[in-house]
This record gives sequence, structure tokens and C-alpha cells, in this order.
Amino acid sequence: MLILISMQSMATDVFTSNRTDFRDESIYFMITTRFYDGDPKNNVLCWDNQAAQIETKDPCWRGDFQGVIDKLDYIKALGFTAIWITPVVQNASGYDYHGYHAMDFQHVDCRYQSSDGSKSGDVMFQELIDKAHAKGIKIILDIVLNHTGNFGEEKLCKLFDRNTQLRNQAYIDACMTPTETLGSDYLTILPKDQYHRRLTMMKNMDGQNRDIHNYWHHYGQFGWDDPSRWWGQIAGDCVDLNTENDEVAKYLVDCYGQFIKMGVDGFRIDTSGHISQGRRIKYFIR
Repeated sequence: MLILISMQSMATDVFTSNRTDFRDESIYFMITTRFYDGDPKNNVLCWDNQAAQIETKDPCWRGDFQGVIDKLDYIKALGFTAIWITPVVQNASGYDYHGYHAMDFQHVDCRYQSSDGSKSGDVMFQELIDKAHAKGIKIILDIVLNHTGNFGEEKLCKLFDRNTQLRNQAYIDACMTPTETLGSDYLTILPKDQYHRRLTMMKNMDGQNRDIHNYWHHYGQFGWDDPSRWWGQIAGDCVDLNTENDEVAKYLVDCYGQFIKMGVDGFRIDTSGHISQGRRIKYFIR
């Protein structure tokens, strides 16, 4: 489902004049890491199935914000007036270049930063927004309100300390250090047991009340055609947030509010049909 929430309108030249409604936009969609490699030195292998990435010489984290900046004139020449990009928040979990497995809603993923470390992911995203606006192109940001990934979330349930040095991002043990919450034996147990332990911290799967603030829904199954889809878990990598919880809602609004302040022109809201109707209305009118 595509839902666009417009934050501002621009009229800097003929290209952007009279565009006050997103129905007047011609929108170019991209998965940033698969679009264009503007800074080859910041390429990073995904920690899953690295042999195939090496063999094909195609690291999962290859395209970047610099690549989008480099192609702004190309996109404009095609007649597009806006760019819709996949989620940019810090992610974790295998092939996560699509951005739908958030582990920190507050920051842009470190794998988008400059290769020399002079510009963080947040700074690079700001540069993209500013340079797109200078050419009369709007930025639509894909955002997720319904779920996190299964590696916890920095504020709601911190399970890992993330090392953001670019060189460490190809190796999960180098860039993600388990916190005491996961137990001293976490790194020695089988991957399936690691996954279960992470999920337990958010969904109380062992019968203990670990998610004491009820930041996540603890219900696993759902039906596509009934209200249970609002609190059931879509998939193992999409741990369903309790968006009816006012603390969760405020946190998400605050985090994405920062992106509005950066100049993002609109949101495409992912999995909106899995958010309860009452909470959906409250999000949209803020």
C-alpha cells in the first residue's frame, strides 16, 4: 500500500512550479544500495552468503547516497520530480539492504556514510536532501511504523552495541556486540537458539514478562482478513510493534519528525494496513 504524507511544497523554478499536490509528481522509486555506486570504497559485503557476493563481485551494500547525488541530473532529465527511497534507518539482519529491519530508528544506517569516515550516514542523507532540493527534486522516504527487526531496537530494547566503523560492517561479530541482556553464553549457542533468545526479549516467548513496557505485541499468529493482522507478526524479521502504546507512538513520531526537520518532503508508510485503525489516524494527523 502506498500512502504519501506531504510535509512541504517547493517552487524554485519552472521544474517545480505549481507542484503542491503529490498527484502532480512523477516519482522515481529506488532501492538505494542497488541503484548506483557513487563511492566504491564504502562497499560492504552482507554477512550472509559472502562467498556468492565475492564470486559475483556484487556486495549487497554497494549503491549509496553519493550514487543518488551523482545521478540527480539523470533522474531529472528523465522527467521525474521526486525520488522515493527505501528506509534509511540503522538496520541489522542478513540481506537487509532494503531497510525494513530497523534496530535504531534514530539514525541513518552507517553503511551509507562516506568511505573516509568524514561524513556519517545522517550527514550524507542531509546532503542528498539538500542537493535534490537544489535541483527541484523532492525526497519521499519509505518508513516503517509497524515493526522492528529481530535484533532489538536501540531505545525500546537494546540488545547490541553497534560499532559503526565501516570496515566492521561485513562481519556481524565485529559490528554488533551482544549486551548483557542476551546472556554471557549468547555467542556460543546455535544461530536458531540465538534468534529465539532475541525474540524472547521482545515477545515474552518463554512465559516470562521480559517486555515489561509492552513495546511489542506478544501475539504470533494472525489472519489477513480480520483485526488480528494489527497485532500479529508478519514474519520472523518483522517483530510487531505495539503501536497502540503511546510511548511507542511518541518515539516513532519523534524519530521521523527529525527527518521532517532535515527536509524530507513526504513519507511512504510501509505495512500501514497492519497498524490499528485508531493509531493510524493519530499518526497521520500529527
